Amino acid sequence: MNIIFLAAGKGSRFYNKTRVNKCLLKIGKKPLIKILIDEIKKTNIKNINIVTGYRSKYLKKKLTEYKKIKFIYNKLYNKREMTHSLIVGLKKMKNDTIISYTDIMFNSNIINKIIKHKKKNIVLPILKNWRKVWKIRGKSANLDGETIFLKKNRLIEIGSRIKKINDVKYQYMGIIFIPKSKIKKIIKIYENLNNKKNIHLTNFLNLLLKKKMIVNTLKISKGWYEFDDYEDYKNYINKQNKSYKLVL
Repeated sequence: MNIIFLAAGKGSRFYNKTRVNKCLLKIGKKPLIKILIDEIKKTNIKNINIVTGYRSKYLKKKLTEYKKIKFIYNKLYNKREMTHSLIVGLKKMKNDTIISYTDIMFNSNIINKIIKHKKKNIVLPILKNWRKVWKIRGKSANLDGETIFLKKNRLIEIGSRIKKINDVKYQYMGIIFIPKSKIKKIIKIYENLNNKKNIHLTNFLNLLLKKKMIVNTLKISKGWYEFDDYEDYKNYINKQNKSYKLVL
């Protein structure tokens, strides 16, 4: 089993205020990417990969304590969306692989559930207690959230703007399990696209569904948070030691 962390982007909304890569934001005294790596080290996953791009050498320098991590460079990090980082990483993989964003925080229990649940199809963890997370973030889901629609635990649509908040039962978590049997097909679908430059990852998931690929879902109840912008980060730091329990 592999894991690929997608850390190629600059994260401009953060960088303009913090002057560090988004994944290096500190939660307490530890950078976010180190929290993620340390949680993976509590699982049976041994092959940890990070797709880099912006300030790649700087990021690698910050992670020198991890001797066995493999770094994969995405030379088009400033020209294409995160989907390209996923493909760049998948091209190096031969076994089952978990993909993870690096502007999220999760605990090892989520990864262990994926490992236990893994089957022959793509698996998408989805968050059940998303309203609690949005409360900490201090945002309106109507303005910034995205839809997830299921049919018998299979994903049928993702990524549209929310029209009716009561229709939303789950949140996309930025984590995807891809079985080794689907890697080549996913790469081929991407390579055949005419609009590689601008396709977002949730739109790419919708495309996979249109190509008759099955995406199963795994419902998660806790242990996750998202730092989409600096306000999410500030609100988490301000609230985690007050009325809210630590997510991890």
